[in-house]
Amino acid sequence: MIKGFALVVFMPLFAACSNEEDATVPGGEPQEVQVSISTRATADGDMWTWQNGDAINLYVMGYGSTSPTTRTLTYINGASWTTFNVTLPATVEACYPATATLTSFTIPTNQSAGIAEADYMTTASSQQLNGTNLSLALVHRLCKVAVTITDWSDYGNTMPAISDFKITSYPNVTRSEDSVIGTGDVTDVIAYYTEGSTYTAIIAPSSNGFTLKLKVNGMDMTATSNQEVTSGNAYSFNLTVTDKELTLTPASTNVLPGWDDETDLN
Repeated sequence: MIKGFALVVFMPLFAACSNEEDATVPGGEPQEVQVSISTRATADGDMWTWQNGDAINLYVMGYGSTSPTTRTLTYINGASWTTFNVTLPATVEACYPATATLTSFTIPTNQSAGIAEADYMTTASSQQLNGTNLSLALVHRLCKVAVTITDWSDYGNTMPAISDFKITSYPNVTRSEDSVIGTGDVTDVIAYYTEGSTYTAIIAPSSNGFTLKLKVNGMDMTATSNQEVTSGNAYSFNLTVTDKELTLTPASTNVLPGWDDETDLN
């Protein structure tokens, strides 16, 4: 499993020095750049391929420019990304999804239909684009929290009805290099349900942990974790449901730096 995904930029060679076929002559006409992005792992541990309409933002500083230009690339025809033009050499940064910027993101509060659009990722730093291709690595900037209901013995063999499963989070984040800080008033994020009684959400980093809110047979119940959740990590917890309270405990594989081996969380 990968930490993010590789982004490869292919472009035609438009100039060459006498003995350096891959050398780039600064300036000249803008060149069309075709982007190829490899499949990445989703936050829930399943393989996910790009879908038509998916979009990323590139921040491109072409030769002679004094500030970057934002280019939104869209996945089309089930096979490729839209292109853009740039004068070489250039520098490139990227972020996903296209609703984000390199320095800020608003976390979707309803992740019940899927969490890919909440998976805020950026490049670690600006990368130089000199020749025919460039590989960029995007890294997770938020925290994945997966909670699995493992015990409901008070209710016999049949799990009680679970509904309105939410995990608290700051609604926004600001980023500066590797520092990602949650901002705003803490709100509720509706979690994504997967088979095996696991509920997952992507939330902002927090030194104060988070709170679960859910209904058990229609009754409101809560459980709080004081464990700090930090940028770029995935976390796994077990939840015991009794007729009086909820008990939230770290799973045996509780923290996965960089979201490596995400299937271990489920």
